[in-house]
Amino acid sequence: MTLERIKVVAEQILSRIPAVRGKGEQATKQSLVLPMLDALGYDIWNPAEVCPEYDADFAIKKAGQKEKVDIAIFQNGVPRIYIETKSVDDTLDGHEGQLCRYFNATRSVTLGILSNGVEWRFFTDTGDPNIMDLQPFHTSRLDAVDQGLDVIVRFAKQFFSAEAIRDYATELRYTAQIAGFLRQELDLKDREPGEYFLRWILKADRMYSGVVNANVLDRFRPIAKDALTQVIREIVRRSINAMEKEAAQTGSSPPTQQAMSPADPEDSLDAASDDESRESSRRGIETTERELTAFGIVKSQFERSSFAAATIYDSSVRKGVPLNLSYKDTTAYFGIFFNKPSWWIMRMNIEGRKRWAGFNIDERVGESLIPEGMTRMEPCAFASFRVQINTCEDIDRLHRLIFAAFEKTIADRDKSNDSDDSDDMPENPVA
Repeated sequence: MTLERIKVVAEQILSRIPAVRGKGEQATKQSLVLPMLDALGYDIWNPAEVCPEYDADFAIKKAGQKEKVDIAIFQNGVPRIYIETKSVDDTLDGHEGQLCRYFNATRSVTLGILSNGVEWRFFTDTGDPNIMDLQPFHTSRLDAVDQGLDVIVRFAKQFFSAEAIRDYATELRYTAQIAGFLRQELDLKDREPGEYFLRWILKADRMYSGVVNANVLDRFRPIAKDALTQVIREIVRRSINAMEKEAAQTGSSPPTQQAMSPADPEDSLDAASDDESRESSRRGIETTERELTAFGIVKSQFERSSFAAATIYDSSVRKGVPLNLSYKDTTAYFGIFFNKPSWWIMRMNIEGRKRWAGFNIDERVGESLIPEGMTRMEPCAFASFRVQINTCEDIDRLHRLIFAAFEKTIADRDKSNDSDDSDDMPENPVA
């Protein structure tokens, strides 16, 4: 298991720190950084995959010597990850600028890492494309109680997906910012609502039609505070009642706070009548190593197939673009897709009691491709063609279904291309 291996290597790294201190950046890179990359599945002995001192063309030092990226990780012949290393004795603060310059100058790079062997800071571009965020979306410290290794697993070679990392980072960034704003505005224990939030309340649905001046704000602050307190208490009371009711029905303890997370709107559909969907939606969105392993299996099949060199039609740019395999985790299923979530290939549930893999495939085609000993399941709201699975390894046996889903997803986009072309034709073409 990748996570278990990372945990073992993390302990080894911590044990080496006393011997590495005072030895400089190269010792840190060799003894602390490269072992972690090895644990993540990258071939640290292959310069075509893990290239030390990568000779970049985008910057020149004053002495005329080209700058070099400490470590560049390549996939399919192009750099995807840049790593800037510092000595284990150094703090990482203030060193983002150099990594940012490298990142912004290389369009193929989607992940930047700044590390001194103990602390690992991860950066991507959640704002403007190819412009690295100044703040990391995740930081792991190997010497902390919560090391954050479960997040590092996402960057392993077998799981790596540029689009999935960007989506995950965007989710972390904006969830934290929105939660911080709401916490600041709604935590009214020792304060009243802020002016910005109060003005928004008064203007919502034309609640107050007059001019909102200082006197109006002073008048409505206690009113708004009482109203917000009332609403928050109602929400808490309703949540507690729901947890107690569910615990009484199942005979188990109440669910965790994480399980109370609202379901993704995309997952609502008609899942209320589907027991499997209800079971899945009760958990929060937490991508597990089992789900990442499933993606890694499909990714490996994709990379070994002829589809890896194919293109898919993208109507937004009106041309074929390279295929990028990615994933999206929701409260009801784990989805695998090409380029965009709507171009889905597989949807699966491998964490519930009834585990299944669904495919974007014609039923008549799929029936003939089910491996011997495996069973087709009834359709659900998320996939009309499903096969029951027991373990992630079962997915490897489904390669014929997976390839057929690859083919159909690409063909669906080609049909979109034909439709676009027909739309461009004149209404009464002249022979």
